[in-house]
Amino acid sequence: MPDELPDIVLVVFDTARWDRFGCYGYGRPTTPTVDRLAEEGLRVETMIANGPWTLPAHGSLFTALYPSEHGSQWQTGPALRDSVPVTMAEWLRGLGYHTVCATNNGLISPRTRLSRGFDRYAFRLELERGLPRTLRRARKVLAGGDSGGRIVNRWVADELESVPRPLFLFVNYLECHWSYAPPRRLTKRVGGQRFGALRELEYRVRLADRVGPWEAVARADERTLAAYSTLYDGEVANVDDHLARLLDVLRSAGRLEEGRTLVIATSDHGEHLGEHGLADHHASVDDHLVRVPFVAWGPGLVPRRSRGGIFEFVDVLPSLARLLGRDLPDGVPTGRRTDLFSSGGGPNGSPYAFAEWRAWVDKERTRLARRNPSYDFTGLARDLVCVRDDRFKLVRASPGGNVLYDLAADPEEERDVSESHPEAAARLAAELDAAAGRWAVAEREGATLTEQESREIEQRLTELGYL
Repeated sequence: MPDELPDIVLVVFDTARWDRFGCYGYGRPTTPTVDRLAEEGLRVETMIANGPWTLPAHGSLFTALYPSEHGSQWQTGPALRDSVPVTMAEWLRGLGYHTVCATNNGLISPRTRLSRGFDRYAFRLELERGLPRTLRRARKVLAGGDSGGRIVNRWVADELESVPRPLFLFVNYLECHWSYAPPRRLTKRVGGQRFGALRELEYRVRLADRVGPWEAVARADERTLAAYSTLYDGEVANVDDHLARLLDVLRSAGRLEEGRTLVIATSDHGEHLGEHGLADHHASVDDHLVRVPFVAWGPGLVPRRSRGGIFEFVDVLPSLARLLGRDLPDGVPTGRRTDLFSSGGGPNGSPYAFAEWRAWVDKERTRLARRNPSYDFTGLARDLVCVRDDRFKLVRASPGGNVLYDLAADPEEERDVSESHPEAAARLAAELDAAAGRWAVAEREGATLTEQESREIEQRLTELGYL
């Protein structure tokens, strides 16, 4: 019966690096709310997002398909293909869930089809118009502030008054996305290298003129990069505060009862802050981008433990099905791990995880270079795909060539160890070849977008600084 199903709350900290969370060993006080959920619930040690930016990552999270299969990425979209059989929201709605989406990221939208299956949908810029938006942006320039989390929290609080059980609530917070301009109280709280008050004001004013992250990193010295890192940590703390307020909203509405609510906190991808000379969250499948935090809280529903083994976003929907005691959704390939939320040992499927990056086409890269004239994008015109196990990671770039990293000895992914570990390189290359063969079948069908949908998606990409 639907009324016996638990509420499910899925919260994505857009662009939040896993290594900036206290529950993953970070020393600064960035994530007290998530840390408490992890202490009382399930923390997955290694979760891999199957793409390094919003569209492919959310697409895999929502469909249990790899980016080449669902098609929502550069070159092959950017939207879910018509052939994608079901999304998480559609499947849960079919079980009797009332589905609600509150997003600060405009790429979670009807145009990209990532909002398929939601009964109620709200995008921040459609909730806030005119003078309120102008005032909020002015406050952020003058003193740092909010990127929309409070607005969507207020909307959720209003909606919960009329949403019956069971509820599926998806919330995307955008604070960690460039530009980084948290309240100064939060930059002070997290510590680290900071700009002085006047220098920070100058920085925020420049951001208001739409300085891009690649431009900022290209011009930055070591001290400035360290200050950017502190500001980024402040934004992680900022979104953690928004989660705390959302939990208060749910608690006040009677939606955090033991055995009746599952809360999942994760990120869609991380962020480069100058590592390997990179910025933003494109053109790379480094763990800085594709390894993400994943915490599940639900007394009576999920165990209280640290979950070893490797999981990936394509495992989340199948594992929800197992948790709810339902068959796999139509179209979800067999062989996915289904025990993400169980109390057993390691994962019950493949010991490998995959991630993909499809490079910008020439038009997109030209626009990006025009906005970031100090950065040389020449070497980034290549596709990337990677496969990893619990120790090694193999990265393949187009038009060919593999690089192997020993993540245990080299977590920054700086040294190719293919020659010293030929067996691992051959094994992972074979797994990557097999996966690419499976994906090629789905790639023959592309998404069909109207001209208006294409224009609106391009506008959202530009607003986020992707173009």
